[in-house]
Amino acid sequence: MTGKTVPRADRPHGSFFKCLRGATAVEFALVAPIFLVFLLGTIETGRALWIKSSMQFAVEETTRFAMVNTGATTAALESMAQTKVPGLSMAPDITFTATPSSSGGKDYMKVSASYDFNAVVPLVNVLTITLTASSRVPLN
Repeated sequence: MTGKTVPRADRPHGSFFKCLRGATAVEFALVAPIFLVFLLGTIETGRALWIKSSMQFAVEETTRFAMVNTGATTAALESMAQTKVPGLSMAPDITFTATPSSSGGKDYMKVSASYDFNAVVPLVNVLTITLTASSRVPLN
């Protein structure tokens, strides 16, 4: 037996469409790459959002600390921000910067974070996206 055959009335081009064996494999070969691209893209997007959210959490916690401890040095604040992102072992190159400023007689502390995000999946690793986070609080 050669496989499932299509009735003669449904075969406008003769015996070319006679055998349907392998149709599932061809359909899978057409759909699987598209599905994998969407799946890997979703995973990488989720990872980027997680890193961005963790960076934002770290800078907000650090600025809250600076608000309470107004005598903290910028080096101490930058070091503290690094400790607030312990789960980011895949993103160790996050740069934290603490910058004091004044405006209208008030002192402020701004903590910023920056990270160049590269995808882990080689197929998606076509560009680098810079993720940033910042928070600014009054000190007095």
